[in-house]
Amino acid sequence: MNNGETYQIVDTRITEHYTTDHLPKAQNIPHQDLRHKLTLLNQNRPVITYCNKGVTGNATQNILLNHGFKNVFNLSGGFQFYDTTKEE
Repeated sequence: MNNGETYQIVDTRITEHYTTDHLPKAQNIPHQDLRHKLTLLNQNRPVITYCNKGVTGNATQNILLNHGFKNVFNLSGGFQFYDTTKEE
């Protein structure tokens, strides 16, 4: 991600969790709404998905791949991992 390429970050958690805290520049598309909101994402730009622990983010990654997205990544360990390891 350091090559200057722009990417999309998708927080797949429920809106209440997103509102409490989220990754910088993340957009909230809850997993249960994803199939109806695919047009909000650009298939030509890389996508990073995440949830609380990683499981739902992985399921979201698979949905995107199955809908023609090519560069999709899941944040292993989800927001909990990010929150405990982020640099201040």
